[in-house]
Amino acid sequence: MKKRVHACLECGEPRSAKGEFCSTDCRTGFNNRRKARGAELHDLYMAHRFDRANAQALGVLQAMNRLASVWREEDKARRAGRRSWRTTRDVLAERPYLRSIRGQA
Repeated sequence: MKKRVHACLECGEPRSAKGEFCSTDCRTGFNNRRKARGAELHDLYMAHRFDRANAQALGVLQAMNRLASVWREEDKARRAGRRSWRTTRDVLAERPYLRSIRGQA
């Protein structure tokens, strides 16, 4: 049986089974990339959600999808294909209110 290697999400080096990164520097680099990318996506998504007619006319959804594709290609080229996002399960576990239905207790 092949032993599973736990690789750092940022640099790909071995890490402990309990964490996702091998060092604080790697965690910081990972989160800084998410911040920079998120800043671009934030404005587009807010327009898509709250200025729908203008966003549709300008093709905002297509632009957001293109950004995601460009970022994934960057991940493949520069990061050996390691994902650059947190798991959906982790995000929702930290923010249970995101799964609630408005107006229900």
